[in-house]
Amino acid sequence: MTSWGLKIHQLNGTQCLKFSEKSMTNAQNRQSVSVSRYANALFQLAKEAKVIDTVSNDLTSLEVTINSDVEILKFIQNPSIKKSLKVQFFNTVSQKLELSKLTENFIGLIIKKNRVHYILEMIRAFNDLLSELKGIKSANITSAYKLSDEEVSKIKMKLKDKFNSDFNINLLKDSSLIGGLKIQVGSQMIDSSIKNQLNLLKAKMKEVA
Repeated sequence: MTSWGLKIHQLNGTQCLKFSEKSMTNAQNRQSVSVSRYANALFQLAKEAKVIDTVSNDLTSLEVTINSDVEILKFIQNPSIKKSLKVQFFNTVSQKLELSKLTENFIGLIIKKNRVHYILEMIRAFNDLLSELKGIKSANITSAYKLSDEEVSKIKMKLKDKFNSDFNINLLKDSSLIGGLKIQVGSQMIDSSIKNQLNLLKAKMKEVA
């Protein structure tokens, strides 16, 4: 257990952190309108205050800290944990990481509004906005297996040739695809998966029938 995990247990006392893996996965995968709204609000405020790089560094440090211990993620995403305990925990994190006032206020707001369980999604959304500002596009690549660094590099090169832009890649895994890839760039989807090819074949067979 990391020092952060120990801190959580100290804050939580004898309260058991019961949160199923299924519930946690659903919480992580859910995308809501509020994620984009809060991330965009933070981005615009950081832009106006000319502290985008500072806030970006804050969020990177936060993301690393949250991902460093599974107990932290369970703590953040558990709706039965009191807001006051989450505020106390993030105040400690903020002091340790020396976060900016804007980032501190943002965390306090999403705790108050019961949106802190979306914090990792918000960080990713903020990073997408920052990449867009810098002329870098984002792509979600879904595969049936874990892609090697060489495979990812080749895909990035092909995407750069096609879109004339550098890319930040977000890798996802879906064993139901069987093989091939699904690549999403904005609203554009490139689906070369075997699952999609089978679905297309079934559709054609229905047309013939």
